[in-house]
Amino acid sequence: MHATPTATATLLRDAACYLSQYGLHREHAFVGPNNRAHLDHGPLDVCAAVYLAATATPLPLLFTSTDSADEQAVIELIKAQPQAMAAIHALWDGLDSKITEADVCDELPTADGPDEWIDRVSYWAAKAPASWAEPPTVLEVMGRLIRTAEALEQQHPAVAA
Repeated sequence: MHATPTATATLLRDAACYLSQYGLHREHAFVGPNNRAHLDHGPLDVCAAVYLAATATPLPLLFTSTDSADEQAVIELIKAQPQAMAAIHALWDGLDSKITEADVCDELPTADGPDEWIDRVSYWAAKAPASWAEPPTVLEVMGRLIRTAEALEQQHPAVAA
């Protein structure tokens, strides 16, 4: 299935709803521990929220692992989902504060491509870029998702209508 701007915008809005429902996870692993019995999993990394919105299926348990091989497997799952990747790429392109050289560490790649978009968008939502005093709040992350969705629709008004 081809990711249209309208479908990507809808997916970004759905991801914002998932962050509102589950919360934003800022640690290793793409999904945090579930401390609320009425939910099927814990807080979500922003890219996990996008993947959940794209697939509309329960997240595999692999998303909760902190093992680096499992985290790479999750990245591969996300990369294999074209709608999720279109949304993550759009989100990366729409960020006001890009990850700079001052933010780059051994675990954050400097090259551009799908792995880096996932790493950088997750990093942006979980940590403060060097130019910020604190990481974005969950409301700021949700706002960025919605503003990116609106920008996609404004760029393609005939498709969004």
